[in-house]
Amino acid sequence: MLRLVLRRVLAVVPALLGLALAAAVVAALAGPGWVEALGAALAALPATLALVLPALALGTVLGALLGVMGGAGAVLGGVGPAMPGFLLAAVFAATLAKAPVLLGLAALALPAAAQAATLAGRARAGAEDTVLLAARGRGMDGSALLWRLVLPLGLSAAMGGLRSAVAGTVTAAVAVESLFGRTGAGQLFVEAARAGDTGMAFAALAGMCGLTVLLSALGGALHGFIDPRARMA
Repeated sequence: MLRLVLRRVLAVVPALLGLALAAAVVAALAGPGWVEALGAALAALPATLALVLPALALGTVLGALLGVMGGAGAVLGGVGPAMPGFLLAAVFAATLAKAPVLLGLAALALPAAAQAATLAGRARAGAEDTVLLAARGRGMDGSALLWRLVLPLGLSAAMGGLRSAVAGTVTAAVAVESLFGRTGAGQLFVEAARAGDTGMAFAALAGMCGLTVLLSALGGALHGFIDPRARMA
C-alpha cells in the first residue's frame, strides 16, 4: 500500500510544483507581500483538509453501502445531481440562524454520497447475473454476501469516481467555510477576492487546486489497493 501511495503521489509532484511556482509568480507580481501570501495559504490548507477529508470518507462509504442495498440508495443517487454542495451549504446557512458546522460537513458529504450510491448501484446491477449469481450458487448469502462481495464491489466502483467527488467537495468547501465562518483556504480566497488582493487570492486558489490534485492521487492509490485492476490506471 505504501509503495502504491508513493507512486501516485510522485506522479503528481510536477503538477504541485507547477501550481506552487505559478502562485509565487502571481503573488510576487501583485505586490511585495508574496511570501506572506504563500505562507497564509499554506497555513489555511489544514483547516480545509480537516473539512474535506471526513466529508469525502463518510460520503463515499455511506453512499456505497446504500447504493448496493438499493432502495434509499437509488433515491439518493437520483436526487444527487440536484443538490451540489455549495447549494446545500447556502440552504442550511439561510434556514438556520446558527447552523452548526456539522451541517456544513453534511452539505459536503451528501453529494459525494449520492455519486457513490449511483456508481455502487450500477456496479451491483452489472454483477447480479455473473459474480453474485455464482456466489449464491456456492451457498454464499445474507451478510456474508454483502460484506465479502457486494460492498467491496460497490466501494471499488465508488472509488473509481472519487476524482470528480474530490473536485466538487473542495469547490463546495469554499462556500461552507464562508457561510459557516470556518477559517480555511476557501474563506481566505473569498476574503482576498473581496479586498482586491490578487496575490493572496491566487495563492489560496493554487493551494486548493494542489489539495485537489493530492487528494485525487491518494484516492487513486486507495482505489488500487481495494481493486487491483485499477493499479495500472
